[in-house]
Amino acid sequence: MELSLIKQFLKVDFDDDDNIIELIADVATDYINAAVGSCNYEDARVRLLALVIITELYEKRSYSVEKAGVKAQYTIRSIIAQLQAEQEMTDDEA
Repeated sequence: MELSLIKQFLKVDFDDDDNIIELIADVATDYINAAVGSCNYEDARVRLLALVIITELYEKRSYSVEKAGVKAQYTIRSIIAQLQAEQEMTDDEA
């Protein structure tokens, strides 16, 4: 995902935290891939999920999704459950 999109979502208009944001984006990607398996980052839900995780980690400097806000936590778990179910269906078809 492009850094400019992430910064726009975060409403960050300075460059001081670029390295931190890129690191957090990598962590979010790894987290999603570990939770769901192979992900299609063309899927808007996957991109939104990544942005929500990045926002939680950046704004709260909380490196555990379990500590994320209740609203974000529900969104994260719901989207991951959908993506996991879709991945299982794809695996079963193969």
